[in-house]
Amino acid sequence: MSDGSLLLGLVLVHILADFFLQPTAWVQARTARHWRCVQLYYHGFIHFGLNVLLLVLWNNLSWSGISGLSVIALALLIAASHLLIDIGKSYFSGLRYFVLDQLLHLIIILLVWLALAENGYSALTSLGQALLEPEHLLILLAYLLLMKPASVLIALVLTKIAAPASSVKQGSPAAGQLIGIAERLLILTLILAGQYSGVGLVVAAKSVLRYNDLRNAQDRALTEYILLGSLLSFGLTILVAIMLLNLTPGGLLAQS
Repeated sequence: MSDGSLLLGLVLVHILADFFLQPTAWVQARTARHWRCVQLYYHGFIHFGLNVLLLVLWNNLSWSGISGLSVIALALLIAASHLLIDIGKSYFSGLRYFVLDQLLHLIIILLVWLALAENGYSALTSLGQALLEPEHLLILLAYLLLMKPASVLIALVLTKIAAPASSVKQGSPAAGQLIGIAERLLILTLILAGQYSGVGLVVAAKSVLRYNDLRNAQDRALTEYILLGSLLSFGLTILVAIMLLNLTPGGLLAQS
């Protein structure tokens, strides 16, 4: 069992125990009772048991030579840290706290893996160096540009056209912004993967979903407003993708 398999196994155990073996009722009870919730400790025991099984299997298959006491101690470290993080999370709600909660769990898993893996630090260093390659930094920059900066630019352009009064009933502006970000990221991903037919599918799907809005619109201004926003979103994404592909002529993007 390789070092990479160990890391994937630790992450797999976390996903399995945190999302598939934790009923919604346990999460609700934890939110209501915090550290006094008995289900919280059931959850921690599941993490402990699964990690013990994984580490014993890894120890036997890799001939690492670590003692059984060390296996139990590391599994206990993962479970105990998971309990503490979950107790802290129980006092907060929302997307940002969910992301922070999962990030902290993954950091603990990574530290345990580094303590066990024979070439963990060198593998992590190699991964960091690969991520800092110009091609990968350009990809990250492209995705970031299509998120908030693109949303701000599109909003500024659309302010030149007064939103029709009837558009107030069309939905939440925040939801519309998130939909725009999602479609731009999806289209860029499809272009980088060379799946141009998928791009057409995304555009067609949005057109179908918007068809009733445009057909039932009583004023032409609403139709123009919606079409302009969509065209700006698609156009910016295609422009960024073309620039990205041209800026990496000998890199991974050109090979895809």
